[in-house]
Amino acid sequence: MLTMIIFVAALGAMAAGLAGYLVARRGGSTENLDGLLAEQARSAQARAARASFSSIAMHSTYGLTTDQLGKYDK
Repeated sequence: MLTMIIFVAALGAMAAGLAGYLVARRGGSTENLDGLLAEQARSAQARAARASFSSIAMHSTYGLTTDQLGKYDK
């Protein structure tokens, strides 16, 4: 029983340490201009992907109509 308590405590400490490390890492600023430009490019790409793959974007398009289906059967 004692070993189980120690195991759970160690697992909890590792989880808390990992969470603290990730929070501290995310809050830090970028070291140089190259990193800042890379972050801005990734953010813009993610923003464009969220906009283009949203349910509104997917459901607002018109698919092939039935009279267009035979056009591509060649």
